[in-house]
Amino acid sequence: MGDLVTDLKINLKKSIKTGNLDQAKLVLTQLISLPEPDNREVIQTLALAPDKPAFELLSFLATSENKDPEIYPRLIQLIVDRAHLKFNFVSILLDTGDREAVIHAVPLLGHILSNETDRALLGRIIRTAGKLKIDPLTRNIAEFIFYDDNDLKAEAVKALERIGSSRAYEMLDQASKTEKCDPDILDALEFLDGKNSAPRTPSPEQTMDTDDYPDDLKSLTSADINKRFASFLFFSQKGPEVSLALLKHLKTGNHDLIVNILRIITRTIPLGAVNELFSLINQKKIDNTIKFAAYNALEAFPNLESAASVVQGLLEPAYFVRLAAVKTLDKNLSDFVCAEIKNKIESGTKKGEVLAQTILDAKAKHLIDYLMISDAFSYITSNYLAGPAPIPVLDTFIEILENRNLRSTAGKYKGLRKEKTAQRKKVIVLISSSESILNTYSKLVVGCGFSCLTFRHSQEAFEAIVSQKPCAVICDLFLNDITGIDLAVEVRELYPKEEVPILLSCLQKDLDKSLIQKEMDRAGVTALCEFPATPNQIKSLVKSKATPPAKQGPLL
Repeated sequence: MGDLVTDLKINLKKSIKTGNLDQAKLVLTQLISLPEPDNREVIQTLALAPDKPAFELLSFLATSENKDPEIYPRLIQLIVDRAHLKFNFVSILLDTGDREAVIHAVPLLGHILSNETDRALLGRIIRTAGKLKIDPLTRNIAEFIFYDDNDLKAEAVKALERIGSSRAYEMLDQASKTEKCDPDILDALEFLDGKNSAPRTPSPEQTMDTDDYPDDLKSLTSADINKRFASFLFFSQKGPEVSLALLKHLKTGNHDLIVNILRIITRTIPLGAVNELFSLINQKKIDNTIKFAAYNALEAFPNLESAASVVQGLLEPAYFVRLAAVKTLDKNLSDFVCAEIKNKIESGTKKGEVLAQTILDAKAKHLIDYLMISDAFSYITSNYLAGPAPIPVLDTFIEILENRNLRSTAGKYKGLRKEKTAQRKKVIVLISSSESILNTYSKLVVGCGFSCLTFRHSQEAFEAIVSQKPCAVICDLFLNDITGIDLAVEVRELYPKEEVPILLSCLQKDLDKSLIQKEMDRAGVTALCEFPATPNQIKSLVKSKATPPAKQGPLL
């Protein structure tokens, strides 16, 4: 049986490569009903197939009578993933007539409606949304009333009438008061009025606008860092509706405003923000810190409808951006994501090795667990853990081995861990509300010859500093509950500046140097740098215990 399955898999790949899709369909009907892990390998073969054969074969499987409850949801997810990268794949979902599958893809449909230019595809989506009464797409559909395309406008009005929700009524009512009003809009309103005579209440998000908070919005980029932090806390406590209203300011081009809004999104998790975040990471010319903050925000969401767009982040040249992308993917694994990552690691290139190490540095447990089927990943992992990997990375791998009941192998790495901890190294305390920032600094600190303790909460960090004096502290300028300046004041009550230097790390760039220097002097902060610090800045920080550090670029 094993040889037969192997032959079928080889035949499938060969048929796809040669374009013999009729043969590929015959093979698929035999392979798709196989148990794990064989059927997973089949799905992942389709994930890596070129667009044209993938489209035909996925169409064949999605519209076939055999809808195995184990395979079909994964098949739909693969179609959604591929549609995020190539919009025409969404037509496969529309062809299935499966309402549940279409509802699952609502974020994707909204993204396509906002970015596609193919009139035929747009029309199909609008009609489907009306037919299935998909209210979350109401705002996207209403935009077509104001486009210079009479056919799509008519489709949009008809769809809003069929959806018939309070939100749909609001959109039509607003359009009726503009120059775009026509008999179709008035007829739709009359029909909905007759259908529902109960008073209509406005949608909650309709009443929210950042214009209600002009001073707080301005304070997000104030020269006074205390005002910035207070504004961040203010908007973070207002909830997802206000966060959605902040999205329009992501296009301002103001670096610090964008970073702060992304941090607020990370705290409030407004579901409607996902497509805007995808748009940010897809931009060609964008600052790495903004891209990093966008990936951080995506990672905060419990689950994404598709993480296919995030796969591009695996090839980001900036380590910290790549690491944040890995963290997002680890929470949103799919056959497409797994196939793409495994394929990149097994490419035999230096980029594949670097990616594998980034996955380990990110402590991406789900990805690491999956990739253990790969000999290439296992080889890279073994070399990296025996070499420069930070101890927390080693701990994560040991935990995965123990969960798999691989006690003998786990014991080997426990011995390696013991050897590493026996090496007496100076300890730097790292504090950030972002795990990706902590992982980035762990890599840097270990690379500089120190060990580290990482904390996401200021109180836990302070307690550790009380119990054991570190050689230095690296802390975010803004944490979730306190500023790094205020934390530094507390540390200075324990240790003077010459004993425990403090480096504040900041994603923001447009700070008033004279004002922040006064705050730093008051708190006994050694230096401030843009995230991430360089190895030289970290080494100079520790040297500052004996001698003043040499002047370093962004250090203030």
